[in-house]
Amino acid sequence: MPTLNFSYNSDVLLTLLNTGSPDLEKTVKATPSGSNSLSIDGTVYNLQQFHFHINCEHLLNGVASPMESHFVHQSDAGVYTVVGRFIELGDENLLLKPLFDNLPQVPDATFYINNFDLSALAPTDLRSYRYTGSLTTPGFNEGINWVIMEERLFLSQNQINAFKTLFPLPTGNFREIQPLNGRIVQTDVASFVPEPASWAMLIIGFGAVGASARRRRAVAMA
Repeated sequence: MPTLNFSYNSDVLLTLLNTGSPDLEKTVKATPSGSNSLSIDGTVYNLQQFHFHINCEHLLNGVASPMESHFVHQSDAGVYTVVGRFIELGDENLLLKPLFDNLPQVPDATFYINNFDLSALAPTDLRSYRYTGSLTTPGFNEGINWVIMEERLFLSQNQINAFKTLFPLPTGNFREIQPLNGRIVQTDVASFVPEPASWAMLIIGFGAVGASARRRRAVAMA
């Protein structure tokens, strides 16, 4: 698969926006200043924003992580590449501490974080799962490049709870898992073992968001 080349700045102004908690189609969106990008096979995708979902929106061998983050990139031609990262329970994430300590508590509220090291959020392990899917909000535009990283992010229970307070479960702010609908998921994770029941995929058994039909739940994207 084409190599992922992240170019994120180490000193950005990060603008946090509560887009409408506790609505399941909303989130807390972080928009960085400056030029930050992802290059794939000669095409540059500029980072628009990143945000979070609880619960997870992708399953890996049928298993969901507690949360998931999405980094939304767009090329000059208007093509989206969304980089997803599973979020697992672990120690307090000091890099994301200023963000989760200051999550805007009401819809349309903002908070500004100076001197944020965005480059530290770029994965160092570039193995991934990739497929072409759709946005998960109306009108569910097709042709979205999804890249789900093998490398996880970790948050403490308190940090996860801070987000859960804004988007309480069971509703949260996640879209229900969708069928693959014949989509092919590619991976360079050599240790991945497909499940026997994953006949609908040519490469791996990986249930993912991306159906074109609207389902009851949707999450904020782009």
